[in-house]
Amino acid sequence: MMLFEKIDKSDKNIVFVYTTCFNIGEARMMGLSAVNKKLAISADYWIINSIYPWMDVIQEGEQYMLMFSTQKALSEKLIKHIEAEHSYSVPVIVQLDVSLANQPYTFWVDNLLTKEGEYITETEAEIKKKNERGPHYERLK
Repeated sequence: MMLFEKIDKSDKNIVFVYTTCFNIGEARMMGLSAVNKKLAISADYWIINSIYPWMDVIQEGEQYMLMFSTQKALSEKLIKHIEAEHSYSVPVIVQLDVSLANQPYTFWVDNLLTKEGEYITETEAEIKKKNERGPHYERLK
């Protein structure tokens, strides 16, 4: 059974911040940089089809939706980060407040966004694990 928590309007509230990107590379790059800088706990991106007017001409084409999960206290810094890295002259950047979230997720978000230190890659984690086991671990198995 999942526990859900009604979120009050504090700085630790979960919010979603989303934008659209020109291509997958831009979405991935902005997502990685925001997560590495601990401005967001996650960045999800997927292809979308868009219709919008630009310079009085209807545009229709593919873009990438990029949605970040973060805490309200970090959302202003995250939005400034998106504005600084975005290739569009007029990017959509929208913040959505979350009124209900499951407790394990909110605890996980709070723990990781406030934790000191940097993240490592999966390869670095494997090397670290091997080093912790010692140089003879593989031969002893």
